[in-house]
Amino acid sequence: MGRLFFKLYSILVLAVAIYFVGIANLDGILQGTLERYFGNLAQGTFYLLEDRLKKIPPAQWPALVDEVNQGEGFAVRLLAVESLTLSPAKIDRLNRGEMVIAEVYGASHSYKRIENSPWVLEFPFEQSEYSHNQHLSNSTFNLIKMELREQPQSSWPSITTDLSHRFSFPVVLLTQNQVMLSSALKEALSDGEIVWKEVDDEIDFLYQRIGDTPYVIKIGPFNEPITLNYLQTILILVLAFLVALAVLFWVYPLWRDLSRLSVSAEAFGQGDFSMRSKLSKRSVLHHLAETFNGMASRIQRLISSHKELTNAVSHELRTPIARLRFGMEMLQSSSNESDKIRYIKSMNADIDELDQLVAELLTYARFDRDRPMLKFQRQEIEPWLTKVIRQTQTSKNDLTIDFNIETKDLIDARFEPRLLARALGNLLQNSQRYAQTKIQVTFTHDKGYYQMSVDDDGPGIPKSEREHIFAAFKRLDLSRDRDTGGYGLGLAIVQRISQWHGGDVTIEDSTLGGARFVIRWPVVYFEK
Repeated sequence: MGRLFFKLYSILVLAVAIYFVGIANLDGILQGTLERYFGNLAQGTFYLLEDRLKKIPPAQWPALVDEVNQGEGFAVRLLAVESLTLSPAKIDRLNRGEMVIAEVYGASHSYKRIENSPWVLEFPFEQSEYSHNQHLSNSTFNLIKMELREQPQSSWPSITTDLSHRFSFPVVLLTQNQVMLSSALKEALSDGEIVWKEVDDEIDFLYQRIGDTPYVIKIGPFNEPITLNYLQTILILVLAFLVALAVLFWVYPLWRDLSRLSVSAEAFGQGDFSMRSKLSKRSVLHHLAETFNGMASRIQRLISSHKELTNAVSHELRTPIARLRFGMEMLQSSSNESDKIRYIKSMNADIDELDQLVAELLTYARFDRDRPMLKFQRQEIEPWLTKVIRQTQTSKNDLTIDFNIETKDLIDARFEPRLLARALGNLLQNSQRYAQTKIQVTFTHDKGYYQMSVDDDGPGIPKSEREHIFAAFKRLDLSRDRDTGGYGLGLAIVQRISQWHGGDVTIEDSTLGGARFVIRWPVVYFEK
């Protein structure tokens, strides 16, 4: 769960970091938009001023610039190209005739080189409110008024219409009676001031009276780019989008993996015990999926074992119970004492068989559960083998059991002594049923594995039977006779003990002519 929250918080921190990096580089991001906006505002002004400058000698240019700067607006300056401190890239753009925007002492200025001259026009912009608009439009109004005064008043409307096409905003000629302003603004307009009117906090209009005439010049509205009008809203939306995207990237894999796990659990609950959940190791739910798979495997194994055990028990118990019932019927109907004694002995033998079967079933049930906590120990091999063989050896005088430790320096080994003794004892009991004269136990160490093999000189095990010999209640055809003993559980227990040691058990052909059972387990085995 800690990994889950760590991943979420890491993604959120990354999203916030990207947002603040974007804020820190906001000027660079908006530079292109600002240049286009300020360039559009100044292009009409530069056109009129440059057009007039071309009509007079360069010596008269300063006087014309001073005339344009009359009033309270920002001063348009005439500068030499060499005096500019712009970057080489912007100087190159100026030389190509483009308009350039640059920051000068915190205020934006636009620059335009006069064609075929070493001079540059500088037009300043101030980022403010009312005064900014007055200063910004002063020279523009002066140039428009100069253009109109050179023509009769009757032609002013057509001239204004033509000029309007040179600007990025409307230029309209009105009479004072057509101007809809408050009384205070009308008074300021009559005094010759530039008046600013804002509508709905979004639309701006600027007005100025032309001298003592009844005409008023109106410019606006000015269509700012949406990135400037709604900058704060856009930034908030960008942050919200980044957070939503981060959450999506975190939630979607989690939702997908939860869906897969839910499908697997539902299928398993409906009886498909082979269903497993396959999730990537990078998934935060990988551990949960592995836990589910382990649980599913255990349940499947237990259900299979339960069915197998139920079938086997019903089969194994049916025969002795039937013999007991037959013996009881014969005992009741018999009048001969010797026959009664024989029937009673037979019934006692059947009861002993039932006791032995129950004991075997309980042992198998205990070993068929999940692996217990094993206590691996280092054991001296020779005395341990001697003890196990002595406890297992039968009274058959013609059967010998020998053991051999092939590696000379192999004195001890690491294993669970009680369980491995049970496994070796089961193999020895199995070999004693089929061996003719000899059983050989060999203990060796090779390539990081311990190996213990049990050979006999019996009839051996056909290769076709070897694959199923370790299944519970599985007996070979030769052992179906009750005289051979056993219920087919011993080798299943051997296999389970070998697996608990991290190894396995296999069957091979013995050099003695019979079967060889081999248990192998790693030298270094860490319990999981």
